Amino acid sequence: MSTPPLLPVTNQQAVQSQPPINTPAFHTFFSRLSTSIRDGLSQRRPWAELVDRSSMARPESLTDALSRIRKNLAYFKVNYVAVIQL
Repeated sequence: MSTPPLLPVTNQQAVQSQPPINTPAFHTFFSRLSTSIRDGLSQRRPWAELVDRSSMARPESLTDALSRIRKNLAYFKVNYVAVIQL
C-alpha cells in the first residue's frame, strides 16, 4: 500500500508575525465606507410615509402605474434596501 498524502502544517511563528489590519489604507477605506453608509441612511424616508394608506389610490392606467412605481422606487429606495437586508 502507498502512504497517504501529507497534510500541510501551519507554522505558528509565521501566523503570529503577520501585522494586524492597522494600515493607513485600511483606515481610509473604513472611513469612506462608514461615511457612505451614513450618507445613504440619511436619505431614508419616514416609515409612516411609506405605509400611509391614505396616499394610495388605484392607478388609472398601466402607464400611470409604471410611472408611480418608478417614482416610488426612487423616493423610497433606501427604505426598500433596508427591508431587503432584513
